[in-house]
Amino acid sequence: MSLKSQSILKKILSRFRRFIFTDYREHMLSKTICHEIEKLEKIKKKKKIKILDFGSGYNPIVINEIIKTLSIKYRNTEFSAYCYDFYEKSELKYMNNNSNIKFLNIKNLSNSKSAKFNFCLLVDVLHHIGLENSKKIFRIINELKKKSKFLIIKDHFQYGFFSNLALILMDFIGNYGDDVKIPKTYFSINTFESFLKKSKLKEIKRISNKKYYKWYWFYFNSKKLQFLSVLK
Repeated sequence: MSLKSQSILKKILSRFRRFIFTDYREHMLSKTICHEIEKLEKIKKKKKIKILDFGSGYNPIVINEIIKTLSIKYRNTEFSAYCYDFYEKSELKYMNNNSNIKFLNIKNLSNSKSAKFNFCLLVDVLHHIGLENSKKIFRIINELKKKSKFLIIKDHFQYGFFSNLALILMDFIGNYGDDVKIPKTYFSINTFESFLKKSKLKEIKRISNKKYYKWYWFYFNSKKLQFLSVLK
């Protein structure tokens, strides 16, 4: 495929995604995560709540909704988010226009050794890093858990050929237009359990009964394919 054809396809997919998905997935995710944050922390007794959003991307609707919702509900607590991704300096200049949400390049995360957060979010990030690249993932997780009191991981479970194909197709539609690497494999329940054990993470709760897409996505909206894990 030529570069021109790729560019056209990416634009088509980006528009198609916005038309089909709208922000329903992001709204459902932010609502679920807000609920868990409220259960985990005694927010009314906290002056500040800091959230690290790892791999936040260029349109971080989820963290935006979380900060907005919690700030309205708990007016005596200051909520702030720190979004890390592969941002260029030129991009950061216009992205950092909200006092409650700060965007930083991932390289800055290692440099800020003293930074501590109440929560760290990894929303559909690990499979894009590449689950076969276990050393890199474990290195990232070890760094994040040192900085954060709680980790919240949202990701996918595959169960065989057809579920794997469905997840790849959904990722292609949702992410190809934004130049995000499309994975070839996802967690199974067994590989995720192994990942937790090797990472020495304690799972407080696993949510696998939520639908994050609208009803007309049928099999793609299966509860089996989505999970959210709260870890310490």
